[in-house]
Amino acid sequence: MTSVVVRPMRVSDLPAVFDLQCRAYPPGYHEPTDALASRLALGPAFCFVALAGDAVVGYVFAHPWAGPPPALHTPLPACEAADHVFFHDLAVCPLRRGVGAAQRLLDALFAAAHARAIRSARLVAVGEAQPFWRRHGFSTQSIALHPSYGEAQHMARSLIANAH
Repeated sequence: MTSVVVRPMRVSDLPAVFDLQCRAYPPGYHEPTDALASRLALGPAFCFVALAGDAVVGYVFAHPWAGPPPALHTPLPACEAADHVFFHDLAVCPLRRGVGAAQRLLDALFAAAHARAIRSARLVAVGEAQPFWRRHGFSTQSIALHPSYGEAQHMARSLIANAH
């Protein structure tokens, strides 16, 4: 099996990312490419793809944010007063799960946040993702979520060194 390499996401990756999103999630979570492009534009330093050869086999979208999680499916405005990095989406091709792609994507994202002295991360865990995020140091937070998330849970973690 080809090894997985992580690099910053490019606009030219968006069609492959969208295709992977459609394979990873039910239709209610498929976001239009303009919404995905807005997340990349808002946080280019926090968006990465995992590649096996030339194929995108995983991705992570994250961006600076303030306040409650943004709604799904719509382009995002600029966020001038961000106080955390919001992990919008992480997906790995089902055939590549278990080979470290998700960990490599998260390592790249955590390194980018650390380099910018960002102190916390937040996300919305959809489906059965909560155990995965708990293993990565996130804990459940009580906050109202936009209805676009459906059954989901807000989670957060500190990014300060040695914080768990």
